[in-house]
Amino acid sequence: MKIFNRLVILLVLMNFNLLYSQDAAAAAPTKEEEVTIKGELIVDDEAGLSEDDKARKKDIIKQEAMWKNPDFVGYNKAFEDLHKLSKAFANNKYRLALSAYQSGMNSILKMRENVEQFRKEQAEKKRLDEKWYWQKIDRRANEERYVQREKMAAKLAAVTYFTKAINHLDDIKNADLREEKAYKTLLSSVYRAWIIAEFDTQNYPQCIPILELYLELDANEKEYPAHKYLASCYSFEENTMKKYKGGSDDQIQKLKNKKNMHLLRATELKYGKGSIEYKHIVDLVNKDEVIAVTP
Repeated sequence: MKIFNRLVILLVLMNFNLLYSQDAAAAAPTKEEEVTIKGELIVDDEAGLSEDDKARKKDIIKQEAMWKNPDFVGYNKAFEDLHKLSKAFANNKYRLALSAYQSGMNSILKMRENVEQFRKEQAEKKRLDEKWYWQKIDRRANEERYVQREKMAAKLAAVTYFTKAINHLDDIKNADLREEKAYKTLLSSVYRAWIIAEFDTQNYPQCIPILELYLELDANEKEYPAHKYLASCYSFEENTMKKYKGGSDDQIQKLKNKKNMHLLRATELKYGKGSIEYKHIVDLVNKDEVIAVTP
């Protein structure tokens, strides 16, 4: 009888532990897929090739060996450009774009480290030669000018790298490969970095087409900072056109509409349509547009 009771208790404990482990596993949050930039666009190997494709590839290599002519220059470029649709060409361009993107980011990161080190060194220096308050103000102004020059030089260099990365990605003409997640992830990252750096150089008009392209990629339209940046760019364009009378009233109105549209969208995405912040922006837009805008 004692043995039977012990067996019953043991079975109960085992079932309790099993249920607990199942509940814990169900309650554990699943790890969200991390957005990472891959080092290669797509794997280019023969694993997915059929036997016929493998045989054709082997035969093509043989034909190219027999017809090898380093001096050949085709008159009709249509056939010669077909290699741009290959996985090998796309992977090469993808790697070049990734390298340029990383160089641009390194330029900015190095600048930030240098600026931080400079500020630290200046703060630790003893200023025994500063007898007057104006000397301190003048020195701080000179330090700030130096920092701004360093920032500007680094961001201009970064924009050059990011532009090269965009051009490399644009060279990928294979429509299927352009739909790959790795391609869109890198392109979005490059666009975003380019916009941030270019905007900081106050070259606002140049940011508009890249921002528009960025919003067309996947779910980027739901990112409120992109709309915030775009609203500022259109605002600059609108005020510049007004100031220098560089366009018609219709052109100015179109810029105003785009500015307000992205301003409303940025506020909606960040705060929600029912928020006091959104209602405040609606009031500003109403005054700006002189029309009724329903939230």
